Amino acid sequence: MQKLVQKDRDKKDSPVDLEKIFKQEKINIDSLLESRSVLKDIQGTLSPYMGEFGEMQKKHLLNRTMVGYATRHLRDLDGLTLDEAIDIVFTQHDLGEPINNYFGDINAQEYQAIYGSEDVLPKEPFISRPIKKECCPDENSGPERHRAIDSWLYYNMYSQPTSIQWKLFVFLHNLTPVLDQNRQKPKYYHIKLLYEGAYRSYKDYIYDLTLDPTMLDYLNLQLSRKETPDQNYAREVQELFTVGKRPFAQFTEDDVRAAARLLVGWHYQWDETLYSEGWEPSIMFNPNNHDTDDKQFSNFYNNTIITGRQGQAGREELQEFINMIFSKNEASIYLSRRLFQFFVYPVLSDDIEDRIIQPLAEVMRNNDFNLSETLKVLLKSEYFYSSELYGSLLKPPLEFTLGVYKELDILKGDLVYWDNQINRMFLSAFDEDKEFFDEKYFDPDIRVYYLFGGFQWMLRQQGMSLFQPPSVSGWPAYYQEPVYDLFWLNSVTIKAKKQVTEQVSRWGVYLDQQVNIRINLETFIRSFERPQDIDLFLTSLSYRFLNAEIPEKAINRIKKTVLGDGLNNNYWSIAVDEFLLSPKDKQKYNTLYWRLEQFLFQIFELNEIHIH
Repeated sequence: MQKLVQKDRDKKDSPVDLEKIFKQEKINIDSLLESRSVLKDIQGTLSPYMGEFGEMQKKHLLNRTMVGYATRHLRDLDGLTLDEAIDIVFTQHDLGEPINNYFGDINAQEYQAIYGSEDVLPKEPFISRPIKKECCPDENSGPERHRAIDSWLYYNMYSQPTSIQWKLFVFLHNLTPVLDQNRQKPKYYHIKLLYEGAYRSYKDYIYDLTLDPTMLDYLNLQLSRKETPDQNYAREVQELFTVGKRPFAQFTEDDVRAAARLLVGWHYQWDETLYSEGWEPSIMFNPNNHDTDDKQFSNFYNNTIITGRQGQAGREELQEFINMIFSKNEASIYLSRRLFQFFVYPVLSDDIEDRIIQPLAEVMRNNDFNLSETLKVLLKSEYFYSSELYGSLLKPPLEFTLGVYKELDILKGDLVYWDNQINRMFLSAFDEDKEFFDEKYFDPDIRVYYLFGGFQWMLRQQGMSLFQPPSVSGWPAYYQEPVYDLFWLNSVTIKAKKQVTEQVSRWGVYLDQQVNIRINLETFIRSFERPQDIDLFLTSLSYRFLNAEIPEKAINRIKKTVLGDGLNNNYWSIAVDEFLLSPKDKQKYNTLYWRLEQFLFQIFELNEIHIH
């Protein structure tokens, strides 16, 4: 248990401050922005795209809709038209529940001794069977379950079908962020709310978000009192979640105060929400803690008066407030703008506002604020497939890391163990080495627990980890002009990204203690058509990881770096053929793996690895 406690403590480390680093490095922002000026001249409207829908267009669509692009997603669109591809991309999938994949660290007897209750069986869902209050009065204990939730969340993104649902999950999390309180049931409920919000009316999503225990805690509605109503949520639900900031939206401070009075009285019951069976929270409305006077709103809201109500009728004021907010065109315009900035390009202009945002807002209003239906129109438009937009965004850390992991199929990789006492490496690819590994590491669910349970740390080093936003505004790369996504890349994050690619291709990604996991060499090599052809192999390799082919000059430089002056292309061909004939021969394995490792290093050093 000691290592679990340490890992849970490590989880609380703060992410790197992207804004602070950007200022410290004194980056010439003018030259960076000048390089983007060409994008201001892109033509096109929301009219349906009628051009070629080949691999480049499909890859562009997938880069913007998957949480990490991988070749398997492209295969799913093979032979499809744009309309058919959009149908696939917008397919809705069930979320499921996190399971007991921590049984390799704590068995049933240990769990019983620590928590005083019987655990679920290995590989069974646990959210509906919470830990006991007598054991954990603040529900922040049980680090193995928190780690299991993290591993389940990131594994879902890693193994996502070719569906936009997880990307919309990230969009909503950034737009309406909360801070992780390490409470199992509320965290699961919030994840489920985000995941399913992608296919609902955003109006209904905001209603449920208002009463979400995690949000009630984060923006203080849980402790709000009618004598001194807290204004945090009342302000942010307008300024950040719906109609936007001044000067665009003209709501007033009086509107914030009126909303705060209207919202007071809602809370969740602590014991029932955290410790009762099941996963749904116990949301209550306390009429004794509700301001029953009328709430007068400003001219921005057409001088609406929401009548104060007595008793449980006071609950109705929340829905009336939300209806009032979404009656304003500013809500659909603001949300359309945020969709465009997240999925297409962050920099806006008056022309884009007129040509794209305003028509998109009308689509949103006509679809009852359904984000996915609105986004379908944008992702089928002629504007979206303007070639200038291909490779125009920097990858967020989550997409960068998961894209590498997906393409290398890392979870099905080989285990690596280095014994310092005898200075020897053991590899699970060879039968004679398997005895040196604990059997638990061959269980796919336990691998998920170890690999993705600690995934947050890797993301923090790059400036982004979910449920740890830098502020209630989310990550500045998604909203702060004029820098936007340029925040993702600096001397600190480049080093962290390099560590990701070096680990995954050389020593392997850390699992537990001295055990790592790295590429399954045989599976990876066989995934290429004619891997013996070094030129074709390098072209395919670049196409998998980059947004463009490597120029011939760069390919020659890479070959020279890896093969040396004295070795020709046949050296690679022979190494591949000999390995595929005898994949269990350690010498042949090591010869080919070292060359592949060097090729990957060279690919990952190219600037194109950072764009999509």
